[in-house]
Amino acid sequence: MAGDILLNYIAATSMTVTNLHGLASSQTWVGGWTSGGVDNGTNEYEDYLISGEFTSHASNRQVGNLYVYAYGNYGDTAFSAGTPDLFSTDTEGTEGAATFTAVEQRNAGLRLLWSMTATATASQVYVMPPTSLAQAFGGWVPDQWALWITHNLTTTTTAGLHTSGSKISYVPVHHRYT
Repeated sequence: MAGDILLNYIAATSMTVTNLHGLASSQTWVGGWTSGGVDNGTNEYEDYLISGEFTSHASNRQVGNLYVYAYGNYGDTAFSAGTPDLFSTDTEGTEGAATFTAVEQRNAGLRLLWSMTATATASQVYVMPPTSLAQAFGGWVPDQWALWITHNLTTTTTAGLHTSGSKISYVPVHHRYT
């Protein structure tokens, strides 16, 4: 007897964003925050739907942009092995601040997932709708992946994101046979 192949959405996982809170503004978009790495080598999900909320800081606000990028490892080498070597601090796949040495390295090593233009309104909440990770990588999810976020929401290098309120989650997706 024939069955159906249906999408199967797994429960959402909240990413650790401790160091995203209070993230300083980067006028050249080379300074930012990286998430911890997600290992897809075991579960082998076909896609991840990434979503989030970002709360702007209450002071020094300006009209600016916020960018959410994704990056992956090379082959099946873990981030801890140093590949790819994107950030000047060599913190790929580790939650925290991460800076590129040049815009060209950011553009070459990352895939843009989502961007938005913010108003100068203090403490504004911006919502990133569920966005396909696989689509950013040509239809395939890397063995390991992580996110990198940057913005220029303040007039200086002060905190552009509020010290609380921002969050990011992902929903793994695969097919199941019924």
